[in-house]
Amino acid sequence: MPRLRLATAGRVVLRWLIPLALAHGLLYLFVVPPWQHYDEPNHFEYAAQIAIGEGAAPGRASVQLSREIADSMYRHRFWPPGVRPDLLGPGPVPLGISQRVHPPLYYQVVALPIGVTRYLAVETQLYLARAFSVLLYTLTVLAAWRIAVVMAPDEPALQLAFPLLVVFTPAFADLMAAVNNDVLLNMAATSALLGAVLLVRDGPRPLALALAGLGLLVAVLAKRTGLVLVPVLGLALLWSLRRHPVRRRLAAGIALAVFIVAGVVALRPVTVEGPGGPHTVLAARSWLVALDAAYVRLDINNWIRSVSDLDLIGQRYQTLIVVGFTSFWARFAWGHVSAGAAWDWVFVVLTLAALIGLARGCLTARQALPLWQRRCVWLFFGAVTLAWMALVARIHPLPPLEFGVYVPRGRYMFWAIAPALWLLLLGLRFLLPAGWRAAGTWLLVALFVIFDLVALVTIATTLR
Repeated sequence: MPRLRLATAGRVVLRWLIPLALAHGLLYLFVVPPWQHYDEPNHFEYAAQIAIGEGAAPGRASVQLSREIADSMYRHRFWPPGVRPDLLGPGPVPLGISQRVHPPLYYQVVALPIGVTRYLAVETQLYLARAFSVLLYTLTVLAAWRIAVVMAPDEPALQLAFPLLVVFTPAFADLMAAVNNDVLLNMAATSALLGAVLLVRDGPRPLALALAGLGLLVAVLAKRTGLVLVPVLGLALLWSLRRHPVRRRLAAGIALAVFIVAGVVALRPVTVEGPGGPHTVLAARSWLVALDAAYVRLDINNWIRSVSDLDLIGQRYQTLIVVGFTSFWARFAWGHVSAGAAWDWVFVVLTLAALIGLARGCLTARQALPLWQRRCVWLFFGAVTLAWMALVARIHPLPPLEFGVYVPRGRYMFWAIAPALWLLLLGLRFLLPAGWRAAGTWLLVALFVIFDLVALVTIATTLR
């Protein structure tokens, strides 16, 4: 134990954790061929347009840029055999869905290294932009390590194992080595969550407030998904001020009252036609529609109608759960590279076992943990729940059942990677006898390392 405690000292950990995270991120940077990440051509195109001075609107230089990207995609066999982009047409080459709907912060930052190398090959620019993502990946790993130090001050094995789980989660590492604004969102969200656990443990101290506030600000400026952090950080701030236990019935009553009042103020019932005849759904009130039109721009009225219309759901939620879960753990590149069904079942078993362990821990180990640690666990559970709710929200508004619908992937939940892995690790530890927990922790790390190697080999053989 003295040696283990020495090994978790800050400087000692940084000496091996930073090189490990950098090397692992760079490995994914080079193993994955150019343009083989979710929407990477369009994310890069937006940043490169800013670098050439056409961030406000695409111009003549953007036409040439699209041709260079399309030519590179063709040379790297992005499209199926026989598909050739039209590089001689008068307009830009279509590369996919434009990413200009997102806030510009991430793209403005990535435009800096792209601008320095704008006269080099477009692949060189891409790899340099990916390298910036690897730096953010390393910072995310460091934030996760600090979360473990805060959450488990007397568990040096947990402090070492947890950042290793983050490093060796291959789907996460794959995305974090890509040109994608999710990279900045995930780093900022993990930093904000570090601030949240510090708030719950220590109260409203300057460092905790700065991490939570700046993390939230950067997350929102990177992607609107960052708004999902607001209730998590709000609860952390409330608990930082209210240091004593709160009666459960009182808290539940207040929460229920707020929910009912908010529903009455924001929503109204309307009658719509459907396959089963007329039925009632909810719609947004006029003030909420006006707010959405002026700022949020999420088509919130149709979204609320869709969420409350059971006739539109069918089997879509079941499909969403399967796709979201499997792509969170074992889908790579554009989601079309799989490590195999066996690994999907491995993570199903691990997740179910962790849920059982967490339930057991709530019954048997609740009094063994101080109040702030129990609150942090609930905070993480809330973050993972909100991540799933945000994923469900993405599927709306739904078209009629006879039409297909895009099913969002698990990458949209990577902002909650630290809470998800902490609950997985904690649940599995609660499931084991006390004497086996240290060994079980390292066996889980070993499993992740093996899976990471499998993923790298699968990606290399599939995409090359």
